[in-house]
Amino acid sequence: MRDLVTGFVPAAALALGVLIPGAAQATGSVSCTDLKADSGVDILLGAGPVPNLLRVSIALGERQLTTEPGLPGERVTVAQAYDDGELWRIDLVDDQATKRVAIIRLLRADHDSLPLQLGFVQLEGEPPVGLSCVGP
Repeated sequence: MRDLVTGFVPAAALALGVLIPGAAQATGSVSCTDLKADSGVDILLGAGPVPNLLRVSIALGERQLTTEPGLPGERVTVAQAYDDGELWRIDLVDDQATKRVAIIRLLRADHDSLPLQLGFVQLEGEPPVGLSCVGP
């Protein structure tokens, strides 16, 4: 009976789409900081041929924004995420989708060992903040 249960639980978890250890390989992340390293953007990506943003978090000075309900900060929603292989555009709106709150623009350059993105994040009504990013 024990062998039946130990074989059934992993199979049932896979059939139900439950994440088990090892499944995290389907994600990647982009981490960005400004020159002073006091502001940043973190992006969690899912697998797929188009930008599949699972989470975006922005910290600019005292202000924090996030698409993740459980994280601290002002709640925002991804309005668009466009990646043509060279330029990545992400627009974030307030949780009610009534106004644009922030934009992220990253120019991508591939290298053999590590992809690099340079760009900026801008909160609506504020000056842009330059970023240097690493990640896929």
